[in-house]
Amino acid sequence: MAGHEDGCSGSFAADLLLFGKVVNVYTGSISESYVGTKGGRVSYLGTNPISSKNLIKLDSEYIVPGYIDGHVHIESSLMTPSRFAETVVPRGTCCIVADPHEIANVRGVDGIRFMMHNSLKAQLRVYFMIPSCVPATHLETSGAEIGLKEIKKLRRLRLVLGLGEVMNFRGVINRDKAVLEKIKACRGMVLDGHAPGLRSEELCAYVSAGMGSDHESVSEDEAREKLSLGMWIMIREGSTAKNLSALTGIVSKGSPERVMLVTDDRHAEDLLTEGHMDDCLRKAVEEGIDPIDAVRMATLKPAEYFGLSNQGGIAPGKWADIVVLNNLEEFKAKIVLIGGKVVAKDGRYLALTKKSLYEESMMRTVNVREMQPKDFRIPCHRKESRAKVTARVIGLIQNQIVTEELRCEMEVRKGEVQTDLERDILKICVVERHRGTGRIGKGFVKGFGLNEGALASTIAHDCHNIVAVGSSNAAICIAANRLREMGGGIIIAGETGILKELRLPIAGLMTTLDASSVSQMTRELKESSATLGCQLRDPFMSLSFLTLPVIPKLKITDYGLIDVNKNKVVDLFV
Repeated sequence: MAGHEDGCSGSFAADLLLFGKVVNVYTGSISESYVGTKGGRVSYLGTNPISSKNLIKLDSEYIVPGYIDGHVHIESSLMTPSRFAETVVPRGTCCIVADPHEIANVRGVDGIRFMMHNSLKAQLRVYFMIPSCVPATHLETSGAEIGLKEIKKLRRLRLVLGLGEVMNFRGVINRDKAVLEKIKACRGMVLDGHAPGLRSEELCAYVSAGMGSDHESVSEDEAREKLSLGMWIMIREGSTAKNLSALTGIVSKGSPERVMLVTDDRHAEDLLTEGHMDDCLRKAVEEGIDPIDAVRMATLKPAEYFGLSNQGGIAPGKWADIVVLNNLEEFKAKIVLIGGKVVAKDGRYLALTKKSLYEESMMRTVNVREMQPKDFRIPCHRKESRAKVTARVIGLIQNQIVTEELRCEMEVRKGEVQTDLERDILKICVVERHRGTGRIGKGFVKGFGLNEGALASTIAHDCHNIVAVGSSNAAICIAANRLREMGGGIIIAGETGILKELRLPIAGLMTTLDASSVSQMTRELKESSATLGCQLRDPFMSLSFLTLPVIPKLKITDYGLIDVNKNKVVDLFV
């Protein structure tokens, strides 16, 4: 890559002129062209040079529009928006559409405003969707609620594009008045859907309410049906849910009309080692998707869906959000421009992040009493000294957030149902942490592989109560009490004490540390969990979704086991 200064100036001179292989997402073509920027926007695109204050001639690099992630929960990175920006911008991400329903479930409107204010401290375009389901259902306890009054207030804010994923699909299908009023309040805006496994009549009922997109499809057949009903498909490739490989067949060469790439949830370590939207693009091309179509799915298509008329392509009048790439296979960003300014170069974030102080209202959000091991007992009163009982057990599915409902015969000793380490059946508990109710949901889970100890976290979608999985009551108790002491975070406990921890003081969800620090600490947590026998690549991401009562089949909240398809609490014992 070569560059030099051009002394030309004048009222019509470009602030910056790039020359290279321009990927035109409108025509699906690539041509050697000049791109001029002025006042933060693209002012020129053509094959002839124009006057410029600065000219950068590229050797063999490609020029593409800045990437847009149309659906992401920043909180899942464990970082604040400004720290998140430092990580993803050097990889070519210039814009994200965030759904802050994680922090909204803890701190409501104040939490959303915190995310907005913090996002303005960095060079990244961040738009927001209004969390539609806070809480997602009546089957869990949240720290706040986003009702009709809050939605009407939030929809007037400049950075808000619409209503976030309507996860209470049963409420929509059953014509629940409160859910439909929220949708009605956002008519004329973007309405994001969330329809895992919905088909036929139920899917039609959901779409008829106005839902415009879905990011939960796990099969090509499911996605095609949704496309046929007019929905946009967001192909998700996150840290836990990875659907790209299964859905590449829905992308028609030369015309991926209503399909885009999103990440949904990505941890800091994955952002550093694999990437963000650039990783989605690499994988899309590896799966056989045409490179230009892949670029469209990360630029033009999300811009069209969200009505971002000034973004998504390189054309006069558009924002000069531009990425210079080494090639259309690796998608390694050499230069990143946002609003015509070079904000990253060769993987380094060049923009300054304004310092931010902790928000007092976002701190001290773990409101629970000190707990005892006996609080985590699962009693089952039988007359026999030794007996067995059949229990519903949550079955993990590798790399998915959907679960199975298993039926397992469990041993009872002295009136207490026992874990079964030989069969990898552990105890899982959810402690309500917002309102001080003392409520604890208890059950069993299969798939973690722990031989001893416990894992616990205040990241538990979507209400973010304390969730803990462990081999014994004592280990679970140690972990839960430590989370109480430090105001939220992630814990690994042995039978007698804490082994590793990551403090997350902002709503029990985020830290002000940078991605490198968060990555190092989460890597140490995973390594520590592996020494206890845990078999999962990312056990804490898997743990965090076991409490989400809108993803089938069996989940757990502070109210107990949830049959998602029936939308109700079910008995632990069959």
